[in-house]
Amino acid sequence: MRILHLILKFFFSTRLTGFLLLLFAAAMAIATFIENDYGTETSKALIYSAKWFEIVIVLLGVNFMGNIAKYNLVSWEKAPILLLHLAFIIIIIGAGITKYRGFEALVTIKEKESTNRILSIDSFLQLQAGNEKFTKNFSPKPLLMSQLGFNYINETYHFEDKKIHLRLKEYIPRASYVLNDSNKGDDYLHLVLADDAQRKDFYLKKGTRKNFYGVSIAFEAKEYLKDEIYIKISDSVYLARFPETTNYFSMLENTAGFYPKNEFVPLKFKALSEINNVPIVFNSVEKNKSLQLIQKEVDQKIKNPESAIVLQVSSGNETKELTLFGGKGYMNPNSTLYINNMHLKLRYGSRPIYLPFSVKLKDFTLERYPGSDSPSAFYSDLQVISKSDTLDYQIFMNNVLDYNGYRFFQSAYLPDESGTILSVNHDYWGTFVTYIGYALLALGMVCSLLWNTKLFAFIPKTKLV
Repeated sequence: MRILHLILKFFFSTRLTGFLLLLFAAAMAIATFIENDYGTETSKALIYSAKWFEIVIVLLGVNFMGNIAKYNLVSWEKAPILLLHLAFIIIIIGAGITKYRGFEALVTIKEKESTNRILSIDSFLQLQAGNEKFTKNFSPKPLLMSQLGFNYINETYHFEDKKIHLRLKEYIPRASYVLNDSNKGDDYLHLVLADDAQRKDFYLKKGTRKNFYGVSIAFEAKEYLKDEIYIKISDSVYLARFPETTNYFSMLENTAGFYPKNEFVPLKFKALSEINNVPIVFNSVEKNKSLQLIQKEVDQKIKNPESAIVLQVSSGNETKELTLFGGKGYMNPNSTLYINNMHLKLRYGSRPIYLPFSVKLKDFTLERYPGSDSPSAFYSDLQVISKSDTLDYQIFMNNVLDYNGYRFFQSAYLPDESGTILSVNHDYWGTFVTYIGYALLALGMVCSLLWNTKLFAFIPKTKLV
């Protein structure tokens, strides 16, 4: 009993309250500087979403609850102090609901188009495992990666009687591949793919095969596989075999043509093709090169650069390495890996969330300051379409659409001004509970100033001269 008494005395002490409040304030201040210098994801990873920060908040809540009983605050005389304690407890509960039940997302819509798919702001590690019998999707694991380090992935998944172990080897913010000259280097096929109108460069080493955004390509690999593009060299000529008839447009010759199905024909370099809805250009073959994954310098023009994680994947007696590009706001196609007689598909980045209704962008309007290209305001005329009704609404800065527990905010717009980018928040109960806490906090502050009881009898009275 004595030990329990000492424990309760420690948790409900005013010294602990003061220490936790100072720690909380210091953490918030440090997080502000981290967010300014290294971005929101780093501040979340190290502070806002870190377990130690959650423990501090929970201890504060426990401390406040214990002090209600310790100081007998459930009385008319001490009502203002009781309201303040209850306010903080309710705000902490609301924050917990927001963290574990709510989410934020983004949606991009072009004019005259509609969608019911939004992308989570948070990043996830997504895994699918399969064999000849069946396929299993595992629950996505949220990932918050810090540019300052302290990153950790160590996950084990069970598929039938096998284990799949994923371990983080390296995290590279602003990641990019580069080729360096090397006397003992290899040959690489340089590919250029387009994703959301952004150019992305990839390199395929001679003697290997890889899946690029759902397009499987082999470059002088040992054997042919079905449904892949196979490229080989014969008499100093690069030949390609496509699993389906594929059109191309040669930018060098300014002519169009096609690759026949399952026939080796000369590969057209710097020619644009669209394969599985992915624009792709076979740019060149680079000889005597070494491939390096680097971290690019900060570019203020790029607001959300792509990152990469290097994973060590183990199963049975096999261990392989896999690099996944992605991050917040990216939903790249799966990267595939064959290990221990299993086909693994992995992806790093945002995950899709499907709304119970559709949102259509009827019209997007951008206004500019007179005589300037600087935007002064932009508006999105939306139409919400559900099974029960249809709603027209205009969103602009500080004018929010609330519908079915979802809140839509005007966030940004596409560079060519052809559409809008909306942020989406789904946190009805977390917001509701938190607002109750704020209301009690305000009421407690007002009552503290107006309460005419012996609560403040310790303040000496003075006479006005």
